[in-house]
Amino acid sequence: MRHFHQFFTDRFSCLILIKTHMKQILLLAAALTSATLSFSQSQSIDFENISIAQDTFRDGRDSTLIFTSDDFEFPVLYDTSFNYWASGFAMSTMRDTSDGTFQNLYSAYVSDIGSENIYTTANLGSGDISFRKTTFSFEQWRLWNSLEIANTTYAYKSMLNGDAFAKKFGGASGNDPDYFFVRIYGTSISQVDSIDFYLADFRFEDNNEDYIIDDWTEVNLSALPVNATEISFKLFSSDTGAFGINTPLFFSLDNIEYSFVGGFNDVNRNEFEAHSDGTRIQLNDRSKATFSVYDVQGRLIHSFQDFSGSSFNIEPKNQLLIITRETAEGVSVKKLVH
Repeated sequence: MRHFHQFFTDRFSCLILIKTHMKQILLLAAALTSATLSFSQSQSIDFENISIAQDTFRDGRDSTLIFTSDDFEFPVLYDTSFNYWASGFAMSTMRDTSDGTFQNLYSAYVSDIGSENIYTTANLGSGDISFRKTTFSFEQWRLWNSLEIANTTYAYKSMLNGDAFAKKFGGASGNDPDYFFVRIYGTSISQVDSIDFYLADFRFEDNNEDYIIDDWTEVNLSALPVNATEISFKLFSSDTGAFGINTPLFFSLDNIEYSFVGGFNDVNRNEFEAHSDGTRIQLNDRSKATFSVYDVQGRLIHSFQDFSGSSFNIEPKNQLLIITRETAEGVSVKKLVH
């Protein structure tokens, strides 16, 4: 029963359906000419509202199909025919960092073993899992900030020592260039980008630099597209066989943080023509003007004085920009995704 996906052809795609009615705490208002943008305080999905006893787990065997935290829905699939957790998100307060067997699927390998915090453990038995935003609003954009991730004890011990199904990372000599990483995809209406985070990496020339993640680690999500409507997780490993990946397909997740930018209805999107071609900001009007480029926190990124060119470059990409164009006739505002 080690790798469920090896024995069952049915694939289960887990979706966290993101509801749009989030309570916002306004923290900052940035005035750009006639436009006012509002920025919400960072909000965290921490699962602390889930009803679960200490040192236990819930994996759907109680007929639960969806766990809800902060208006996010986390599906779970428990196969009652064969009595096993097939895929999805289990809720856990387990802190067993010793038992690396198949009987301990739900424990995160982390240092806060005395903590009562609730977290979720993801089972990618279906190959990948994802959560999606169900609606798109131009008036309120979600910015994904970060999340915390950890190995499970089962996966950690498997990579550290090897077992009946998977190899010891590094091999007998310690020189095998093994790896285990999660790819986090962000999909918006216009683009897809991804972030790779290594849960274990043995590819270094110096074996002393090889590592397996052994605590909660923050992953920065700011490189994902602004207002990504779907975020997906997929695991990759150097240890594969005839049935796919041998490394246990689990990781733990907590404190998914995001914030909102609102007030876009106060910005006229068509005050002047400009667009991003993925590399540069392209301008339709080449008459001389001063352009100021702001990020969503209201910080000035760059200013172009008396500019009359056809395009300019802005780094970093994958962000929402507010651009002002100032001439003798006045100031106009444009917002776009670069």
